[in-house]
Amino acid sequence: MSQNNISTILMKALTIMNPKIKKSLRSTDLNDREDLEQEIKLRIVEAVLKGKIDYPPTFTQYHQSFIDNKSKVS
Repeated sequence: MSQNNISTILMKALTIMNPKIKKSLRSTDLNDREDLEQEIKLRIVEAVLKGKIDYPPTFTQYHQSFIDNKSKVS
């Protein structure tokens, strides 16, 4: 994976997850929110760097893999 690709995936992952992170932090003690937010974002960065988070497939790609898997079972 190229550096530019990693940066793009990282920015998209953080952008997509940010509203959920903020919402979840509301149930956390006020004094711990900033530290917890940094820790969650660090885990997202680590997941991207380790290749656990990548571009999601398009609908067409997903549909084709579904058809391929279905034909293997039959």
